[in-house]
Amino acid sequence: MRIVISLPDEIAERIRQRPDSDEFVTRAIEEALAKEPPPPTPGPDEPYRWAKIVERVRSESSSLGSYAKKFDADRREFRRSFRFPHDER
Repeated sequence: MRIVISLPDEIAERIRQRPDSDEFVTRAIEEALAKEPPPPTPGPDEPYRWAKIVERVRSESSSLGSYAKKFDADRREFRRSFRFPHDER
């Protein structure tokens, strides 16, 4: 796979001058990813990101004033139209 990333000119030039630039970048990224902690996974009682957003919108929609009813109806329509991964549990 080929991806494009932006680097400072000095670093990009140093990488470009290496005879093994692809291998060098791959190794550097693999090493950096190996040191990175895995992303946290929600516990069985912890809502996923989208569920948290839906709850936040539900609880804060009253601050929308007269638009709250329309917003709440739109939110319900949007929710009916999509299935999220946490819906399948």
